[in-house]
Amino acid sequence: MTTSLTDTLRSVDYTTSWACLTLPNRQWNLYEGAEGSLRRENALELVGDWVEHWAQAEATKRGLLIDGATTRLTQLRTFGSYRLGVHSPEADIDTLCLAPRHCSRLGFFTSFPSFLKQQSQVTASVHAIPDAYVPVIKLEVLGVAIDLLFVTLDVASVPEDIDVLDTNTLTDVDEPGVRSLNGCRVAEMILQLVPNIDQFRLTLVAVKHWARMRGIYSNVLGFLGGVNWAILVARVCQLYPHSLAGTLLTKFFRVYHQWIWPNPILLNNVMDDDADQLLGLTSWNPKVYPRDRLHLMPIITPAYPAMNSSYNVMDSTLRLMQAEFRQAATVCVDIELQ
Repeated sequence: MTTSLTDTLRSVDYTTSWACLTLPNRQWNLYEGAEGSLRRENALELVGDWVEHWAQAEATKRGLLIDGATTRLTQLRTFGSYRLGVHSPEADIDTLCLAPRHCSRLGFFTSFPSFLKQQSQVTASVHAIPDAYVPVIKLEVLGVAIDLLFVTLDVASVPEDIDVLDTNTLTDVDEPGVRSLNGCRVAEMILQLVPNIDQFRLTLVAVKHWARMRGIYSNVLGFLGGVNWAILVARVCQLYPHSLAGTLLTKFFRVYHQWIWPNPILLNNVMDDDADQLLGLTSWNPKVYPRDRLHLMPIITPAYPAMNSSYNVMDSTLRLMQAEFRQAATVCVDIELQ
């Protein structure tokens, strides 16, 4: 049962540098090569151009006069593992289209998929899911899987330097739009809150690999997904800001082996955000909302409105994860003593 973790920890000295990840990358294909990275960049550029073409066409339909040569209407942002810099070669890219006020969600999920299906670079079926909790278009471009979200902002055109962390960005955005924006806001906030991004990334790659091998990487099954693991690792990085990844990996297992749930994991004081009063969005707060007290393993997103990212965790899956943390912590001690 401990072989996978032992091999993971022993196969590389995580306390040195990025170059030390060569061995596990050969064994487990944890990182993407230059060719794959370029293909992703090209795919994102295509999607950005297509979204802009669609937005310009929507403006023309509404009789809006826009100088398309000088004014870009939309912006495309990434989030999730790709934005955090920890994606594996087979991972999809989570993307968000930020569109101006003349672009509607209805139009995006009806006319834009039809446009996508006409593009030769789209290499798999296009699936629009407008009624999902977070509406999404799933597509594949140049062999790269992409999940495309959408939000309409109350602007004539979306500035290139838009700060998605600015709470004012949420003004007049409906609930599906807020949920769509949340992924970008959380990813950017995590990157701001960790003291050393390189060590955070190294540690997170190792933890995610361990979780997959132990069978506890799944939101759907009541375990944890990418954003959950990212927040857990980020918190350990905050607790030990000067530690290198090897130490952080050991500390990770020790901290969560000993953690007393349901004490929440918080990266900041997001629940004290004054925006709660101004925008009226509901943030996770067990002092105010009794239902939030029922959560077993609260891992709170660091961007307003705060949410419990691990609401799917059940008593049975929590016990399994606690057992895995305990076992991993024991393996780490054994390795240190050798």
